Amino acid sequence: MVGRSDETDIGSVRPTLGGRILFVLLLSGPPKFRLRDPSASLDYTVDWVILLQLLVWAVAGCWVLWNRGDWFVSDARRGSGFSTLEMLSAVLFALLSVSVMFSEAPALSGFKVYQLVVSFAFVRLFVKKFGICEMLNNLFIGCGILVLADIVAAFVMPELVFVESELGSMRFRGDLIAQTGSVSVIGLILLLTIKSDLPKGKFAFWAMTFGGVLVFSLMRTSYLILFAVLVLAAIRRPPIPVLRKIVTLVLMTLPLVFDMLITALNSERQAEDIWTLSDRIGLWGYLIDTTMTQGPWLGLGYFAASRIYAPEYNPGLGTAHSAFMEVYVGGGLLSLAVFVSIWILLAWKIAKLYLSRSDRTEFAIVALFCAALFLNAIGGELQADPAGLCFWSVLASLPFLPYKLRGQSDIVGRNGTPQDGCAPALA
Repeated sequence: MVGRSDETDIGSVRPTLGGRILFVLLLSGPPKFRLRDPSASLDYTVDWVILLQLLVWAVAGCWVLWNRGDWFVSDARRGSGFSTLEMLSAVLFALLSVSVMFSEAPALSGFKVYQLVVSFAFVRLFVKKFGICEMLNNLFIGCGILVLADIVAAFVMPELVFVESELGSMRFRGDLIAQTGSVSVIGLILLLTIKSDLPKGKFAFWAMTFGGVLVFSLMRTSYLILFAVLVLAAIRRPPIPVLRKIVTLVLMTLPLVFDMLITALNSERQAEDIWTLSDRIGLWGYLIDTTMTQGPWLGLGYFAASRIYAPEYNPGLGTAHSAFMEVYVGGGLLSLAVFVSIWILLAWKIAKLYLSRSDRTEFAIVALFCAALFLNAIGGELQADPAGLCFWSVLASLPFLPYKLRGQSDIVGRNGTPQDGCAPALA
């Protein structure tokens, strides 16, 4: 039995300009624009950037409430109920909300949980209203805007995007606008999949833009993500001609490219940091010990890891550098168990999707899962961050691909042959 997509899922309904702008703002955080002492959040110090953050997230919350009715609209592919992934996510939000009572900064923890819920609900409703392809298209546009903003800032306001590396040189990281390594690798993945049919001039422009920023970011995690995606493409060879050519080219030049990257990294970053993940292992050990001592089951309040305990270990590290550790410290073993369950179920569904005859849209979701896993494991956040929005985008998309997850095509052309789900939206 072959399913038929309804018109919303193939992109006939498009978001308004305001919806697109809000999507980009949530993808970016929005930008921080200045360095801020982590303790300022504990003291509830408010400046114009905080007011901007509050305004954006308030508008996002209103958008979710305004469109809440669409959550229960029956869908041809999956009905109007909740998927297992969505129910597990709701349990996670509930447990992290309980952790607010144990936080040293309950208002901060409460706001972070609110951001988490809004991020999930916004992306889920966006996919429900406008389709997977429109969501992926806006994710690509958002990454493109943020990468260009990083490039402009590098010349106009370099203090926003450059930080000092371990060896004293300046590194193009983009922390105060959007992390260069994260947005460039997500944009490059989407360029090689759903945007692979762009005209040659536009494709070359974005390839050089995303690729150049990725190289200069010196973010080893993003390099690994891109390599993993190319390996997956080499094994299953999705029906994307451009990606196939690039995989062949990379495999032919792999020794040369690998040697060049290692040489560049060794000149800018300490090679021995690979084994300690730039002291993340020591940080995580300290956070685990602290949580086991003070609040093993329900945690110490969401975002206590980044704002309180990580600075105690090493103020220079800044955050907990892992969404998994943030959830564990914030919500204890109960929240971590639910969070890991979400990832296991997500990985199982992604594996089934990958082993099916994936078109470019579905392979994009598989590749974005790889990006979300690596970025959230050793550096990203689940809210107000490209890594987080990437994760929620994958989670929100999977329930709308039930036929594909059963090994069948979910969109049928007039002649009865399977079609790429994003073809109409990208025409």
